[in-house]
Amino acid sequence: MTKFKPFPWQVAPWRDKSFILLLDGGSGSGKSRLAAEKVHAYCLKYPGVTCIIGRKDRASASKSVVPLLRFAVQRGTSWGVYRKTDQVFEYNNESRIYVVGLKDDNQLEALKSITGKHGDPDLAWFEEANALSLTDHETILTRLRGATAPWHQLIYTTNPDAPEHWINKTLIEDGGASRYFSLVTDNPFNPKRYTETLDNLTGVRKQKYRWGLWVRAEGIIYKDYDSSKHLINLYDLDVDKTGRFIVGIDFGYTNPFSASLWYADNDDRLYQIGQVYHTRRTVSEHVPAIREMVKGYPIEAWITDHDAEDRATLEREMGIKTTTAYKSVKDGLEAVMQRYSDDRIFHCRGSLVEEDVNRRDAKLPTCTYEEVPGYCWSDKKQDTPVKKNDHGCDEERYVVCYVDKIGKTSTAVNLQATVTNYAMGNKKKDSRPGF
Repeated sequence: MTKFKPFPWQVAPWRDKSFILLLDGGSGSGKSRLAAEKVHAYCLKYPGVTCIIGRKDRASASKSVVPLLRFAVQRGTSWGVYRKTDQVFEYNNESRIYVVGLKDDNQLEALKSITGKHGDPDLAWFEEANALSLTDHETILTRLRGATAPWHQLIYTTNPDAPEHWINKTLIEDGGASRYFSLVTDNPFNPKRYTETLDNLTGVRKQKYRWGLWVRAEGIIYKDYDSSKHLINLYDLDVDKTGRFIVGIDFGYTNPFSASLWYADNDDRLYQIGQVYHTRRTVSEHVPAIREMVKGYPIEAWITDHDAEDRATLEREMGIKTTTAYKSVKDGLEAVMQRYSDDRIFHCRGSLVEEDVNRRDAKLPTCTYEEVPGYCWSDKKQDTPVKKNDHGCDEERYVVCYVDKIGKTSTAVNLQATVTNYAMGNKKKDSRPGF
């Protein structure tokens, strides 16, 4: 096991024992490596401590923070053993590290039930902390009540988000954390090619990932979108099965395929409660994930883009009938804008079925709510969005047009919508007026 030698910028946070430690800034600076090293050292120094590490979704943590800890930091088995089935690191000195998430009620309850051999958690580290809500933050804080170590700490590692994000407001602007900022150039082991990749990013992605700025994009289309209002926790939403459930689909292969399950409550407020968003997979390969996403929900309509071949494949393999979307971009954008302005459309943390790791590593959006802050007007063609990283936004627009009856004389509105109940396996006509 090699002794950790911190970079110059890492020395101060390595020694910092503040209750909340925030490591933010650009990509590739060594934030995550520092956090992983600190958790490991804590477990070695204080026998019997209980630590938790994770991300919003436990499954994502198993593909990122776990390999970093196992193969870059711990190496070998001289420290102890990793129990993959239980996702727990068991140290020879009785310290424990549990891998956790807060995606849904099951993960939340699992987090709340964690008790190590010698008591409650003493230290926590969460990667991609900008995916957490303020409620998640407060839940984590309440778990740090262990008594084994002489000091406790919650470590957050994150790239920037929108300026209104709770981390920026509460931990940075209000001074709620001991903050350490770093950039790609603070890591001397980064290859020149990686720095050049960040230098070649454009727009808001360059400002965030290269320069570590908490900013909004210029020329943003959905100016009223506010992540503090329109991005909520899935586990906080009370989904009424008497509501309406619509699936929107934008086909893709090299570009992302996006299929979302939208829930319209009895006041026709829209909530994105499920999403399949991935590249390099055929429609047939997406079907199992789509089936899992819609299981138990009575689907009123499947609104898709106009690709005839992909529609035919989806209909055949899912046993459904699709409705082609109303494609007027201007009308659709105005309808979505109005919903954000009126607080009548929401995205849910925890709705993503599976993260596309390749897009995450390339610093590209992995779901609709990551697209929205960078969804901008083209400076080359009036009233036209930039056709890039917009696949979730496209199917969001399709669904809004359907629900709001925009272009209702087109095939976007199926006047005899078939409701498919995947829990019961039967079909019935929707008797609601106008459908």
